Amino acid sequence: MTAFPAPAREALGLYVHVPFCRTRCRYCDFYRVGENAARMERFLAALEREIRHAAAPGGAAAPDSVFLGGGTPSLLDPLQVAGVLAALESRFGLAAGCEVSMEANPSDLSPERLAAYRAAGVNRLSLGMQSLCDRELSLLGRRHDARRAADCVAWARGAGFDNLSVDLLLGIPGQTAASFRRTVEGAIELATDHVSVYLLEVHPGSEIDGLRRRRPGLFPAEEAQCRRYEWLAERLPAAGLAQYEISNFARPGARCRHNLKYWRRRSFLGFGPSAHSCVGTRRWRRPADLAAYLADPLAEEAEDSDPLAEEIFLGLRLSEGLALERLAERLALAPAELARRVAAVRPHLELVAGRVRFTAGGFLVSNAVLGEILGWREAIA
Repeated sequence: MTAFPAPAREALGLYVHVPFCRTRCRYCDFYRVGENAARMERFLAALEREIRHAAAPGGAAAPDSVFLGGGTPSLLDPLQVAGVLAALESRFGLAAGCEVSMEANPSDLSPERLAAYRAAGVNRLSLGMQSLCDRELSLLGRRHDARRAADCVAWARGAGFDNLSVDLLLGIPGQTAASFRRTVEGAIELATDHVSVYLLEVHPGSEIDGLRRRRPGLFPAEEAQCRRYEWLAERLPAAGLAQYEISNFARPGARCRHNLKYWRRRSFLGFGPSAHSCVGTRRWRRPADLAAYLADPLAEEAEDSDPLAEEIFLGLRLSEGLALERLAERLALAPAELARRVAAVRPHLELVAGRVRFTAGGFLVSNAVLGEILGWREAIA
């Protein structure tokens, strides 16, 4: 009898939400609270309790990714970060070569602090650069300037970080085609390994929403944003940063392992107030309330989930797209019929090597196209 190897077990991902911020950026809609040393100590104690009582999914392999997000994780000192990682290691046993990412605000960093974070076990830094134009940073309410952001990249390299990502924003008030290009070219010149470029979202009631109502002319028009995105989608790959997701570009070997778990709907556990978890088709989260979390860090809220819609929506965010056979199966369509429908949506969708994926221009209208694809399922339901 032929012996077949056992299927590889899925490696778990771990996320920790650190909700503290020194100041609030004018555009931010993530759950956060003001910085407070006493509350931070109580938070870390509650977090340790939550981690200690967490159960790994049955059959899951040791976690190969940890992501410290927020909020502002870089408000935790390196010893506190080391304590969080030690708690995760004790409970789950992190895999060799585990990717340990931490979001950081440039204004919190120094050469010494970065070296200490690296020694604590952080091996991937996600720097909230946002822009390399001081006026734009000021309008966003950021605490750093362009020089500080560039210095942090050099300091991080000196501290031993060989996996360095920067976040940039498209659509900042006052941003022009020239200033956006200067920011992107600056990130390229800094030789970062990964670049995330997100469209500025203006949430009702936020400070940035008030600015838009008072001075709408400061905000780039949709057509201008589209042209900048199209330029970006050509410029970064030309500089060696290949696009692998609608907003993410990376050098070879530098794709974010943890975020790929989200887009591919792999299992992950979230810790801290407002953190989400996903195992199989089950989704849940901790309440977005620090006081409630401190009182009971094990309380959870169930989340509604549509696995089929999520698989399509998240999978098509990736440049690799989804396998035609898999998508046809999920939509209950014959592969040939699905291929016909994909062809009808050109130039926004394409079928390449048996996979359905967005074209570069298709990413710009992805929400509308995804709605049409989900409508195919409804039409045959």
